[in-house]
Amino acid sequence: MKRESTVKEVMPCLGKMLLVLWVSMATANGQATHAPGAAGKFKAAVYAHAAVIPEDKTPVSRAKALKVMTENLAVYKEQTEEAHRQGVDILVFPEDGIYGMLFNRQTVYPYLEYMPDPNQETWIPCDEPDRYNNTEVQKELSCLAKDNQLYLVANIGDKQPCDPSTDESCPKDGRYQYNTDVAYGPDGTFLAKYHKLNLFFEDQFDFPAPQHVYFDTPFGRFGMMTCFDIIFREPAIPLLEEYNVTNFAFPTAWMDALPLLPAIGFHSSFARAHGVNFLAANIHLPQKRFDGSGLYAPDGALAFHYDSVKAGEGGPKLVVAEMDVIEKSTSKVRTQSTKEVGTAGISDDDSSSSAKFQSQLFGDVYTFRTLDESSGEISVCQSKTCCQLEYTIQAENTTQRELFAFGAFEGRHVKEGAYYMQNCALVKCRDAKNRSSCGRHVFDSSTVFTKISLRGEFQTPYVYPQLILSDSQGNLSVSEPGKWTFTGSAIETSDSFRGPVLNALLVARDYTKDKEPKTTDAGSSVATSFRLLHAVLFVSLLQYYLK
Repeated sequence: MKRESTVKEVMPCLGKMLLVLWVSMATANGQATHAPGAAGKFKAAVYAHAAVIPEDKTPVSRAKALKVMTENLAVYKEQTEEAHRQGVDILVFPEDGIYGMLFNRQTVYPYLEYMPDPNQETWIPCDEPDRYNNTEVQKELSCLAKDNQLYLVANIGDKQPCDPSTDESCPKDGRYQYNTDVAYGPDGTFLAKYHKLNLFFEDQFDFPAPQHVYFDTPFGRFGMMTCFDIIFREPAIPLLEEYNVTNFAFPTAWMDALPLLPAIGFHSSFARAHGVNFLAANIHLPQKRFDGSGLYAPDGALAFHYDSVKAGEGGPKLVVAEMDVIEKSTSKVRTQSTKEVGTAGISDDDSSSSAKFQSQLFGDVYTFRTLDESSGEISVCQSKTCCQLEYTIQAENTTQRELFAFGAFEGRHVKEGAYYMQNCALVKCRDAKNRSSCGRHVFDSSTVFTKISLRGEFQTPYVYPQLILSDSQGNLSVSEPGKWTFTGSAIETSDSFRGPVLNALLVARDYTKDKEPKTTDAGSSVATSFRLLHAVLFVSLLQYYLK
């Protein structure tokens, strides 16, 4: 699915003349002098939004639902106007930012709007707000894009009528309900809509058929996906390998899951792994662990915002950065063999390494070794996944040494989702005297590494690298471009790298093994029951955090 931008190409000479004229006029009027797509650059922004979430989770009227959404849209208006003042070309708002979360099918309904197919008709809701009933939110988003002359991506709910008598998949209430990203052009045109495929405990929404949705701009093609989608093959990999997407607009409501899946770490790893620009707008509720928005390029984070409760009152923020136009995707169809993917020769029989032990990380049992010296080399394997670490730690400046461990994991992860991973992980342990704490989440580190060389031997080419730092105030951080490189299966820090490291990770995804194997033994029903119980417990925990 796609819709071409309404911005038309012009002849090169005329384009240069218009650019000079535009810059002259902007300068004379005291406005920003950034021209969209000028000199191979564009300016992007994401907004870390502290959403107003309705306290009443019983069914409400459309008028009451609009009151909540209007409060959030008022903030969107302020931030879109500020983005315009800064010369932003494209702005992304987070998932659940307009009405929040934790609804059921009935209680979310007043917040939903019917959306036409932008591939079948051209519509500027700002100019024609009455074409469809009850589309106040779409009208406002369209006007924000038009009035501020930028591309705008947001997340709302789409309702589509269906007939249970003719459509066996149609819900009994006669409608589909979708978690939906929408995109508008600088003239307010409704460019694209994307229905989130991989729902995360979202019973209020229906699962759609897979879609590959993108829209074109003068500064590149933007693919659309939402939150949990980033973990799976669909829709990301086809967008990269079949549709030549070079940028992603990514609304998310991402709850940090350290050490493996912090927002700023995993989202930036996607940009590095695939050589794309990644615009991640996360809902900003750090006291409830929803934190981390950023603008990520193929060689590192250009700008990000992370504001833990421990660090203080940073609040919501408009994150802005100038990004390079990527003319053509560097991603290619991945068909390499195991030898091409991995680093041959890694084994874990090094007698100089510390003894192996096991500890849980995000519900999975890793095989670890501890870092016992200030520098050295450690190897560790689990199943066919082998990992190697060379490291140097700066001279101690604390009276108590912090404990780090290096581990490997291969298997089907089943906590909060089900997917197959092959991972190499350098982690700081929560308790310096307790190896069983290695793998538990921790935010602070005072151990400065001056060298990290982390290599993995995997059976998949889809490898996502992370290097997470701490500012010793409870905030996570990632290095600016140039401090480390990723070469497909290895992280290598530069000579200038210095940082209090929390985690260094290679997360390899074998998408072909995601589907659960069919079994007929009694253990299958037990496992299914356990996962259902886990889902109930997760939702209960989420409700507790959001009180």
